[in-house]
Amino acid sequence: MPPSATTRIAVIMAGGAGERFWPISRPYRPKQLLPLGPGGRTLLADTVRRVHGLVDDDCMLVVTGRELREPIIASDMPVFADQVIAEPARRNTMGAIAWVTAWALGRMGVAAEDATMAVIPADHHVGDMDAFRDDVELAMAAAEELGALVTVGAPPTRPEVGYGYIEMAPGSVRLRGRPDGDGRLRAVVRFREKPDFETAAEFLRSGRFLWNTGMFFWRIASFLEELAQANAEIAATVREIADALAADERAAAEQLFATLPEISVDYALMERARRVMVVRAGFPWDDLGAWDAWRRVEAGDAVGNVTHGDPLLIDCRGCAVYDEMGSDGPPIAVIGLDSVVVAVGRDGILVAPLSRAQQVREVAERLREQSQDTERRE
Repeated sequence: MPPSATTRIAVIMAGGAGERFWPISRPYRPKQLLPLGPGGRTLLADTVRRVHGLVDDDCMLVVTGRELREPIIASDMPVFADQVIAEPARRNTMGAIAWVTAWALGRMGVAAEDATMAVIPADHHVGDMDAFRDDVELAMAAAEELGALVTVGAPPTRPEVGYGYIEMAPGSVRLRGRPDGDGRLRAVVRFREKPDFETAAEFLRSGRFLWNTGMFFWRIASFLEELAQANAEIAATVREIADALAADERAAAEQLFATLPEISVDYALMERARRVMVVRAGFPWDDLGAWDAWRRVEAGDAVGNVTHGDPLLIDCRGCAVYDEMGSDGPPIAVIGLDSVVVAVGRDGILVAPLSRAQQVREVAERLREQSQDTERRE
């Protein structure tokens, strides 16, 4: 456990749109609010459950967009309404982290030197909760003892081109109280962007690379120090926003936030930081970004079919069939298909090869463009 003077804060990032889960995902009910988690829980509720107990209950924060704050509060997530923090506008992951950090400093009144923050996405699959919690404890201990920015990397199981990668340094880093070192904590050599297939295959063969899970752990003081070195303007703005929030000047804080660039925390900070460590995850992990990932992580039938609702499948293999309406809608039947997603929602129907699941976002984009064209003509 951390020293008593240390406040540990968990920040669950829940602002994504999840358009690749069209037609089930909608603006007011994105993927983190869909029952895609174990036992029919929403992904957000499952993430809260996973993190529960690692920090005090009043130090669990959910950061999201303004349009999602009320739907999240009304969902099955066991967190009080005042712990759901709405960022003023979309500014990618760096903006969300900047706002919630300023909130912790200005509204919660924590001292940067005495607070450790865990940043955890709301839309991931974790296959072993005990191993996850142990890895998070190690990451937070490393952040507190070493003053480093710490992430968690998942050992790759396939040459995945949709994920970023982290290259590990040889040799493990040891902490006090963990004399064996156990090889899980390593220094980071560099972050690598989403590769082509051949490069991803080489990463897999080398054993030196991990998938970037987008989980981050740091003392707030360490975060601000590294951010000042990597991007001094953003660091200064975070402190100014914190001062405005402490003075209850919300409008001024939002005006300051509007000056931030729309950039990911990877680009703005992690790829430029000097002290970065990675914990090699001991749990199965997947980014639930599209229908192919849902089929991959769900327990299927004997031939790999995964279903939601009560669809009828005949002579199908490796398919993902999601029936949102269940008994309230017409019967859904799928015959003789392999590796296909069929998603039937209240606002549309999707049929596509699972190998092209990443393109589903294009459907949402084109439908939005068609709607805007119709509105302009009217």
